[in-house]
Amino acid sequence: MAAHVSPSPIIDYFVRELSGSMPDDERSKLDAYTDVIATTTHEGDARRAWHCADWALTLDRDTPASHEHRIREKLHEEHRLWKDTILGAEFGVLNPAVGPDTDIEIQWVDDAVAMARTVADASGWAAVPWEDLLQDMLGMEPSA
Repeated sequence: MAAHVSPSPIIDYFVRELSGSMPDDERSKLDAYTDVIATTTHEGDARRAWHCADWALTLDRDTPASHEHRIREKLHEEHRLWKDTILGAEFGVLNPAVGPDTDIEIQWVDDAVAMARTVADASGWAAVPWEDLLQDMLGMEPSA
């Protein structure tokens, strides 16, 4: 039986990367999640990472912009997800200790963090529902 990795590398990475861009008032909200994050494991991380990618696309779709901008950005993001998937698989094959899944998952989390930063730069952190994403990830159970 494989040992559980705790806390979840995906949640830990998300929080670490996002907190580096947040103002102090937003960053302090993360403290409320410290104990529950510490109890998470790597089980379910694939679902968490995919949820990050989906969240980023939804946030992009819901951010006010011109129709043309939305079309370009959606095409760009879909292309980037596929490219990340292919590059992650190649990286994982060349680095078996990491594995293709882990690298792909980290890239999806990076996409969510990048989208959060973009929206925050344009509209402020109040426009970024990052707590909803974190709560969703914390509530995800491993796939059966």
